[in-house]
Amino acid sequence: MSGQDRPGIAERVFAALAEHGVAVGDVEQVRVHGRLLLCVETDSAANGVGAARTALARRLDPGVEVTVEPLVESELDEGCERHLVTVLAPEVDAATLEGVAGCIAACGGNIERIVRLSAYPVHSYELTVAGADLDRLRRTLAEEAARREVDVAVQVAGLHRRAKHLIVMDADSTLLQGEVVDLLAERRGCGPEVAVVTKAAMAGDLDFEAALRRRVRLLAGLEEADLDAVRESVLLTPGARTLVRTLKRLGYEIAVVSGGFRQVIEPLVRDLGIDHMAANDLELRGGVVTGELKGEIVDRAGKA
Repeated sequence: MSGQDRPGIAERVFAALAEHGVAVGDVEQVRVHGRLLLCVETDSAANGVGAARTALARRLDPGVEVTVEPLVESELDEGCERHLVTVLAPEVDAATLEGVAGCIAACGGNIERIVRLSAYPVHSYELTVAGADLDRLRRTLAEEAARREVDVAVQVAGLHRRAKHLIVMDADSTLLQGEVVDLLAERRGCGPEVAVVTKAAMAGDLDFEAALRRRVRLLAGLEEADLDAVRESVLLTPGARTLVRTLKRLGYEIAVVSGGFRQVIEPLVRDLGIDHMAANDLELRGGVVTGELKGEIVDRAGKA
């Protein structure tokens, strides 16, 4: 059934099916901008369905069209794996959706459903895909995402997704915009020196711990007031607060594991209502950063 939606349509549909003994196998209904699409899969003799269709034509308004056709099982429906493709960006336009859909088709996949997940502060869509090779789909969509400058995630659909109730994320350039160590370095006046150490670490010339300790030594002399000022200047990534609030409402626990610094990150994490946090701890004496760290180092291995 398709047409202008109004109260009572579903009731009339199922009343007609029940009256003529039509068994219901599956049901799906979608309403978009006042337009209704109601699909009912039946498991009954053709004469019963035909009689129900005639009854529906009498019961429903003229603007609602009833179509009955035999169900043909597609090869895609025979035990093939489903995947969920999530597309996220400040704006997801038609060209982006075209590119994503083209990649899915090129990988032998068929889009069964598209749902908008959010419109603010970022756009996000979820596509249910059947019949595509997972590895190829991920590679192809990763290339398309880089070209379009959007984020794309591909995961296997199924009930196992609903059993996960812990989300772990980084802080720098993930939950927060920018890198906390760079903001502290700017405050201390040693931004260029810290950038040199960071570049060496990114090039593989220094491991994370050695680079971290070297940068922390450059921060020696910062006062607690400086840490407070940097914390006040840090910006959340667009959508971060909404994401955390939504996940908490769905019953998830959230953890932040960061190579940044507890003194800056912890108050932000507490304000967002995040459950767990691990980060590096700056040593302070008399309210002044000594240039050393306390406790275990949170590095790549620590995050794992």
